[in-house]
Amino acid sequence: MNNRSMKFGIGISIVLVTCTWLAVSGFDDAMSYYLWADELMPQVEKYQDEQLRVAGFVVPGSIVNENGKLEFAIERNGTTIPVKYIGTNPVPDTFKDRANAVVEGTYNSAGYLEAHAIQAKCASKYESDEYSSAM
Repeated sequence: MNNRSMKFGIGISIVLVTCTWLAVSGFDDAMSYYLWADELMPQVEKYQDEQLRVAGFVVPGSIVNENGKLEFAIERNGTTIPVKYIGTNPVPDTFKDRANAVVEGTYNSAGYLEAHAIQAKCASKYESDEYSSAM
């Protein structure tokens, strides 16, 4: 193998190793667990400080927005999780009491979910009246 071929082979190897490393590490960073509120709480220690997407319904009367800090709670099947929103994006218009919400963030040792993103839909728009009145 001549010198030029050896340099080319080493260069290609470096590029392949770098691309593989970036793909694997980027995948790990982007991965998050998707759980319902009542699925998270029984095994909260397992998911502590992990990137999560937690779904539930906004507890009526729990939304407090003071000094630009939004706090609320989500629940499902009687399990309630307090949430503090630290994101910078505006909250969706459909975010209100009883809305079906998905919050992205981490559950920390202080006992609440620190969310950096919120997705919400109004249950009354997408569910039957019977479902809405049950909430």
